[in-house]
Amino acid sequence: MTRRIFVTRPVPDHLADSLRARGVTLETYSGELPVPRTDLVRAVRTFDAVIVTISERVDADIISQAPADGPLRVLGTVSTGTDHIDLGAAALKGLQVRRVPPAITAPATAELTLALMLVTARRLIEAWNDLRAGSWKSWMPYQWTGGLLAGRSLGVVGLGAIGGLVAGYGHALGMRVRFTARSPREELPPWLEQVPLDTLLAASDVLSVHVPLTDETAGLIGERELGLLPPGALLINTSRGGVVDEDALLAALDGGRLAGAGIDVFRREPVDPCHALVRHPRVVALPHIGSATTSTRDDMMRSALESGLRVLDGLSPADETVPPGFDQAVGRRPAR
Repeated sequence: MTRRIFVTRPVPDHLADSLRARGVTLETYSGELPVPRTDLVRAVRTFDAVIVTISERVDADIISQAPADGPLRVLGTVSTGTDHIDLGAAALKGLQVRRVPPAITAPATAELTLALMLVTARRLIEAWNDLRAGSWKSWMPYQWTGGLLAGRSLGVVGLGAIGGLVAGYGHALGMRVRFTARSPREELPPWLEQVPLDTLLAASDVLSVHVPLTDETAGLIGERELGLLPPGALLINTSRGGVVDEDALLAALDGGRLAGAGIDVFRREPVDPCHALVRHPRVVALPHIGSATTSTRDDMMRSALESGLRVLDGLSPADETVPPGFDQAVGRRPAR
């Protein structure tokens, strides 16, 4: 049986060789920019599975190019989110959309979140830039002073795989941890409290956002929500740029409501290097590298390929629901 898979990014040799040894015809796009739309249209017309990244928007028009009696059966993505794929159009075509289980990216993204919390709270980028510019003339008691995380309140928006780990890291640092989530959670440890979003915002010295981008969460943290945060709070976003209103965030920083922000994601990516948030002196901005460890990216690519291949082979794909990363964070054994 011929199984043809198109991937919009290069695939590591060890993964590509493994697939080809199993009789898979694999084609990849090697350009640094997102795959051209014409190539993506060709792929959905001629391949059994198409694997994309968050850089490609697979809209209804592209999906409509797949012939009704054509070979395409699977749309996969090397990401945990599917906001770049028109799920309704894919369903109408009878296509299976496969994503990377969040458990694969959770440790790397949670660690990056912790790094952003520390770097932002202690103003490390400002100090580093001033050091390189020759601004360090002598030791001054209050130069580059930031704030401790220990003893402060951490608010976690969304307690999935990543949010659960971040909550655990915050507790380990001596922070008071609260979270908000769509559904009630049971058997919480004594150091963790679930509260409504507005209550969470009013009590959070550090707010860390960990929800997918959906119609429900788009603009979830806007002007009103930022206004509820205590003066001098920090905002950390490693989820999706569209969850936080960037204009409102900039206004809160410029107005002094927020002391700083750590951002790994933007509403439009790649972000313009002249974007006001990228250039802001109290913002640590990163180019969407939450999962950027070599082993994690290998695991993400392997998961996307294997999941698509299992569909083509008529097998049941691995479960891709959000796993209980919270259990790992608090040292509780997951239910079996």
